Formats: sequence, C-alpha cells, structure tokens
Amino acid sequence: MADSDSVDLTPSVLETATGSVALEQQHGTVVLRVTGALDLALAPKLQQQFDRALRSEPELVVIDLTAVDFLASAGMAVLITAHRQLESPGRVHIVAAGRITLRPMEITRLTDELVVFPTLSAALGTE
Repeated sequence: MADSDSVDLTPSVLETATGSVALEQQHGTVVLRVTGALDLALAPKLQQQFDRALRSEPELVVIDLTAVDFLASAGMAVLITAHRQLESPGRVHIVAAGRITLRPMEITRLTDELVVFPTLSAALGTE
C-alpha cells in the first residue's frame, strides 16, 4: 500500500453538461459519486477520476450510481474497465438499484462480473 498522504486525493468534481463525477475519500476507500447521464460525454470523466483514485492504492473503490438518470453503453464499458484494472476481485464495488442502472447491467449480464450493491452503506460494509 502506498502512502496515501503522498497522493493528492482532495475531493474534486468533474462535470459535463449532463452530469458529474465527484471523488471523495472515506477511511481508506475512494467513493466516486456519479450524477446525471453516464453517457459518452461523462464516461471519460469517470475513467479520469477512477485513474486518479488508483494512484492512492485504495483498499476499495466504490462507484455510486444512485443519482444516475441514464446509463449508456459507454458508461457500462468504464465500469467493466475499472473492475478489470484492479488486481484483486471485489476491490471495485458498484452501487446500483432499479431500472435505470441495475436493469441494464442485468440484461447485459454485467452483474455476473461486477460486484453490485443496492446502497452505498452496503457497498462500504457499514450496513
């Protein structure tokens, strides 16, 4: 584990016209909160924040899709890429529930590969 003090993980938000990705750190875990449309415009911002998070070698990265109102294939591609980038399975948790986020992942069978939780507290293990 790298010294997380040497990596700048101050909270930050990257935005597009249709959404945003906020990065915050909670007890060794990085939480990426996605808001709005996770589409072709926002997907690269999510990847950028995820790459930034990896520099601190976190125990866990949680991608929270609770406030997402549209999930495009570009967004799903970033979720798979993020999952595969980490060496240990289960180090990326996805928060998704309902027809807007969870249903597309079920239809495409991404839930067979991704670790998905219905709430942020469940993903963080605080439930």
